[in-house]
Amino acid sequence: MSAHDAEEAVAANGARLGHVVRRAIDDIHMLAAQDELTVGDRLPSERDLAQELMVSRSTIRAALAAMREQGEIMTSPRRGGTIIATDIARIALRDRIEINAKSTRLIERPSGSAAGVPSMLASQGLECMTEVLDARICECPESVGRAFGFRGAVPLIRVERVRTVLGKPLSYEQTYVNQRDYPDFLNLDLTQSISQLLQGECGAVVHTVQEMIQVVPGFGRCATYLGLQTGAPVLCAVSRAIDEDGRVVVLSHDMFPATAVKLTTSKTVRDLA
Repeated sequence: MSAHDAEEAVAANGARLGHVVRRAIDDIHMLAAQDELTVGDRLPSERDLAQELMVSRSTIRAALAAMREQGEIMTSPRRGGTIIATDIARIALRDRIEINAKSTRLIERPSGSAAGVPSMLASQGLECMTEVLDARICECPESVGRAFGFRGAVPLIRVERVRTVLGKPLSYEQTYVNQRDYPDFLNLDLTQSISQLLQGECGAVVHTVQEMIQVVPGFGRCATYLGLQTGAPVLCAVSRAIDEDGRVVVLSHDMFPATAVKLTTSKTVRDLA
């Protein structure tokens, strides 16, 4: 089945599915887009999907059953697990995003900076509260492992946090650190700026910060903790802090409500030469 046919099947079958299951299907599509999964790749397990999307396993089973009926996925006893059969990442339809920022206070965020969110907000007379949702060593997605120079998924320190300003969610963050380089990192105060902790407490030297920013649909844990509907626009900043040897010190995925943050950039004369 082509991606176009799959989209039509989703629309035709949507009416008979409950809202929670339809949302889970949309979230799985977006997860495939985020993790760059394509035809022939395996989806995460039911347990991992339920945890990532913050729904019950019965909801995930119902969503997968509907996707299997629509020809989007299939079960492969030979390879094990659930295999993507059509381009479900394309079905995420990022062009559905609509942004309406009127009557919303925008917070200035500089790009390509090693400064943390608390110091960024302090410069604007604001104070944030940080909640560490999870901090542990776990197997990361393959795309994250590649950023650190590994092949495939490897165990890394993963810190999941949410920051609020004036009682409203500002950012949902997933940050990765190589535990081999910083074995005592999890003992630090992880409500602080992770880049500054690595430099101040662990002796890391950040030479360059590379950042890619795009607007994407929010889903799963990100949408839940930011208080957004599935598909609402999120400003996604993927940044890599790199040392003098070209090694990644820290990789961070920071998600902001697109209507709450204004991105600012600057260049020096040397940059423009």
